[in-house]
Amino acid sequence: MRRIMAQYEPEAWRDGHEPDGDPSKREQCRLLDLLGRINYRILSGNRVYVEVGGVVYKTVYGGYWRSVFTGIEHYLLHCEQVSSAVWKEEKTTAIDLPIHYSNGGWTTRGHSLSFILNRE
Repeated sequence: MRRIMAQYEPEAWRDGHEPDGDPSKREQCRLLDLLGRINYRILSGNRVYVEVGGVVYKTVYGGYWRSVFTGIEHYLLHCEQVSSAVWKEEKTTAIDLPIHYSNGGWTTRGHSLSFILNRE
C-alpha cells in the first residue's frame, strides 16, 4: 500500500482557530491590514466613511493597542458622526467604535461594518 502524503500549505499555521471563539491569526492579520489601509487612505488625503447601525461616521483613524497588564488586544475606529444634523449642535461628535470578533466576523456595537469609500 502506498501512503498519501499531505500537501504542504505555506503559512497554514495562521488558519488555526484560537480557543474560546477568538479570531485566528489570519483574521487578526486581515483586520490589522484593513486598519493600515484605512489609515493610509486618510493620510493620502482621502476620506473613509463607515456605516454602523444606520449611522454614518467619518473615520479619523483606525487604532490597535494591547494591554500590558492583561494582554487583551483592542481594535477601534476613531470617528466623527456625520449622518445627522450635527452641525446644529455645539457638542463634539467624536466617538470610538470598538471592533470585536464574533461568529459572523468583525463587528462594532453588534453590527457588521459597512465602508463607504469616497473617490476624490
